[in-house]
Amino acid sequence: MSKVRWSLATWTSSYGCRHYDDVLQQRDLDRLAAAWRAQGAPTPGSLAPGLSEAELDAYAAELGLDLPGDLRVWWGWHNGAADGVSSLGAQVGATWYLMSLREALDQRAKRLSWNDPPEFPDDVEEWEGQWAPWWLPVVTFDAACLFVDLRATAADGNAPVHVWDEAPDRVFDVLVPSWADVVNGWARGIEHGHFRYSASAGRWDVPDRVPPELQPFA
Repeated sequence: MSKVRWSLATWTSSYGCRHYDDVLQQRDLDRLAAAWRAQGAPTPGSLAPGLSEAELDAYAAELGLDLPGDLRVWWGWHNGAADGVSSLGAQVGATWYLMSLREALDQRAKRLSWNDPPEFPDDVEEWEGQWAPWWLPVVTFDAACLFVDLRATAADGNAPVHVWDEAPDRVFDVLVPSWADVVNGWARGIEHGHFRYSASAGRWDVPDRVPPELQPFA
């Protein structure tokens, strides 16, 4: 299987890309919301209320794994889109659609049910396309998703982000080190005009070639 690895040097560019060492902050979320509003996108007005700490704890108990701090901030901000993952208001600004934590857990369960053979191998060289129990999808598009590896959550609350492509050949490669990187990458893509909302067409477009440092978010 191919191995595509993104160097942290990629994040230091003319676009100001860098790795965010801190857990996702309110300022990161405000930046993304401001980018949506500047495009006239329906997303800010389509989001569901965030989850309480008690609700997050209940979902973590159902999951059987701790929720990383950055995802507690993410779903505590807004719990997906009010009209669900398939609605226009759930689209982030490029490929991806937001999920509520309930939708994320349901998609995880569905992907686990598709495992054949059912057990995740100890040796990744023996991997045959199984979904790992410690992987949690966060945003989705058709068969693809961005997911976090809960087993690799750092002490600071960041969990590495991976991509499951239509052809999942790089699931073991870290796409970016934290969900803050994803949120700020989306914001940068919108701010620099690489992800644009067309009110007349009622959809997001990627009108030109996306620079390499922003490709993980497209």
